[in-house]
Amino acid sequence: MELQYVYQKKRAEFGRQCIFSDKGPDLIDNYAANKELGQNYILQDPVSQGSQCGPILAEHELNTTRANFVNCGINHIEGGWPKDVNKDDEEQTKRYRRKIEKDDAYNPIIMQLCKVRMIQT
Repeated sequence: MELQYVYQKKRAEFGRQCIFSDKGPDLIDNYAANKELGQNYILQDPVSQGSQCGPILAEHELNTTRANFVNCGINHIEGGWPKDVNKDDEEQTKRYRRKIEKDDAYNPIIMQLCKVRMIQT
């Protein structure tokens, strides 16, 4: 099971080379100000006011334990089975499905997913 796909292309199939350059902005259009319309607007100075209603508390810093993360790939050909279930063994997959379907929370979850799917279509 490979998680990467390697392909080869000739240089001519990539198309033309992009040549970027640094240059200033270009003015596309310029509108003169209309003083008659400007008189319709009321100028207000911006006003900002802050308030603190909460209790004053002391600040405290704390170092927590560092979480370890791992990046790994998964190939979703046959779904996400638990590690102890072999997806190629049909008997194990049937047993696991029956176990999940007997769970009390299974039916409400499936009904909820069906409602979401019906709304999306």
